[in-house]
Amino acid sequence: MRRVSRKTGQVWVPKAGWVRFRWSRAVPPGVKSYRVTMDRAGRWHVAFAVIPAPVPAPGNGQVVGIDRGVAVSAALSTGELLHCLALSGRERIRLRRLQRALARAKRGSNRRGRVKHGIARLRARETDRRKDWAEKTSTGIARRFDLIRVEDLQISNMTRSAKGTRENPGRNVRQKAGLNRGILGAGWGLLDGHRGLTAWKASRAERRGYWEEG
Repeated sequence: MRRVSRKTGQVWVPKAGWVRFRWSRAVPPGVKSYRVTMDRAGRWHVAFAVIPAPVPAPGNGQVVGIDRGVAVSAALSTGELLHCLALSGRERIRLRRLQRALARAKRGSNRRGRVKHGIARLRARETDRRKDWAEKTSTGIARRFDLIRVEDLQISNMTRSAKGTRENPGRNVRQKAGLNRGILGAGWGLLDGHRGLTAWKASRAERRGYWEEG
């Protein structure tokens, strides 16, 4: 890895040579490995493997409880209501239009490919915002409280499909699918699930800990 300019760097990729990338954040010294990936929107990313420093415990003895919901992503016992960032109103309208266009597009056509790419770009933008919100929110919670308590929810079980089988079809499948999208869109597991960011950051600091209550 080497730096070319203030906003540009290069990384050596086997069989491809030096590949230029946008230097979006500071890279700590001593990085020895990296991973190059492409997301569903067709964007290439390079991620350098590094273990970040633990979030320091505030040492104030403060305790917080976190309740999760769909309309409100996380409600803190302090009275704060946290909302996960999502697509704006105009972006949601555009997404619905693209989805209707996808239903009308002929399979294998260039138009269908362009529509799918447009949908993927909007979905990727929504995912980026959710991850950014979860990273900043979890860091803020870990820095403010010594003990963090959340309900131990089995999110993977809660978001399973309700369509059932041909012999035993499910009920209210469409409503359940909408609820599943709401739960996943609220970033429950990303923020404070069993392996969420808040649990990881709090457990690595010298504090009383992170508790999940059944």
